[in-house]
Parts: sequence; C-alpha cells; structure tokens
Amino acid sequence: MNNQVQEIASNSVHLPERFIRKQDEEYANITNAGESFSPDIPIIDVSLLLTSSESELDKLKSAIVNWGCFQAINHGIEASFLDKVREISKLFFNLPAEEKKKCLREEDDVEGYGNDMVLSDQQVLDWTDRLYLTVVPHHQQKLQFWPQNPTHFR
Repeated sequence: MNNQVQEIASNSVHLPERFIRKQDEEYANITNAGESFSPDIPIIDVSLLLTSSESELDKLKSAIVNWGCFQAINHGIEASFLDKVREISKLFFNLPAEEKKKCLREEDDVEGYGNDMVLSDQQVLDWTDRLYLTVVPHHQQKLQFWPQNPTHFR
C-alpha cells in the first residue's frame, strides 16, 4: 500500500475499512489474559538496566511483552538533542506529500518513508506515516531514503 495517510485524509470522505479496529480487538495485542489494562506507557530507567537491576529487567520484559514499547528515562541522551530531532521530524512531516515521496520506501522494505507494510489482506493498518532510517552501523545506511529537505536533516 503506497497511499500515505496525508493523501488518504485529503482525498477521502470516509475512513477506509483497513484502518478500523474492531472494539474487541482494541487492546488484544497489548495485554495478557487476566491482567488489567493500565493506560500508562511503562517507564524504564535505563541507568538501572546497566546495574543489572532484577526489578527493572522484569519491568522491561513486561513492557515488551504487554505493550511492545516503553518510555526510557536516564538514557544519557541530551534533552537538547532530542528537541532538535523532534523539530526536524516535524519539519519533514509537514512537507508537501510530493517532497516526502522522494524518500518513499520500496515495496518489500521497511526503510524509507511510508506506512505499514501490508503482510495480509486482513491486516488492520495504523493511521500513521513513518520515516524509518538505519543510523548505525554507518555501512548499513541507505542514504537514498534520507531526506534532502529539511536541509539540516542529515
């Protein structure tokens, strides 16, 4: 599926069925049977992982199994750097669709600009466009997918 969310939203009156999750499926993939759902994304203290903290390792495992994601704190990345990444990302995603399509991912690859890879006709898709780039190791970077605009992206 090469239709980006921005295009679908501007050309459609109704949300395509492929993006609609059934009510009973809503939290099926992020909770285990018998566990209550918490609306708070798990927070993992990376500095504690470095000390082999058993409780933090258990929290990490639970976050991965039940949520598939977590918020990392005490990771050592400067807030100013993260702010810059957010700013440049917003600039990229606010570009016109034609500009973003210059970074369009290939059909059977995750790298580049696009949306969900379609693995089956029954797959429910996320209402999102993404830019996936390999940063390290450097020799695996596919620079043809790296945006030229915004100019400070690279």
